[in-house]
Amino acid sequence: MNHSISQKNPTIAGVLSLLFGPLGYIYIGFNFLVAGITIFVIIGIVISILNFPYPSFFKYLQLLVYAYFGHKFALLSNVLAGDEGLSVKEYKSMGFAFYLMTHVMMALVQFYAIAIGLYFVYHSFAQGKIFVGILLLFFGIGFVQYFLNFIFAMISLGIMKAFGIDKKYL
Repeated sequence: MNHSISQKNPTIAGVLSLLFGPLGYIYIGFNFLVAGITIFVIIGIVISILNFPYPSFFKYLQLLVYAYFGHKFALLSNVLAGDEGLSVKEYKSMGFAFYLMTHVMMALVQFYAIAIGLYFVYHSFAQGKIFVGILLLFFGIGFVQYFLNFIFAMISLGIMKAFGIDKKYL
């Protein structure tokens, strides 16, 4: 087992995550890969259960979120490589990876809520329902964000409780 946190190239991490989504997190570490794929599956299942329309372009746009966090996780790895505050065992733990992936999940949910809201607004305007489109723009997007944030905040809480992350990293 490697007893140090190795330096990662943030550009490589970002590009891999942009091209392969959560699979690109393997560059950062196996624990990040497992947590990333798990979060990806959880989001897919919940969105499918809620039966919200899923604009086809969103599957490509969400790669931007994965790339952003891939870059950030590589930078974090580099900072922690020179820091003695966090143990290597803790860094390579599933709990730490899942804690960070809850941030990815919430960012994806925000991104999805805005995309879905704008999708509804666009369709309302395209069908000539201007008033409905305006209402959706001012109230619908916020409601979708609130609703999805509530659901995924509860899921995040469950993940954090499952890994014993109450105030450890907060």
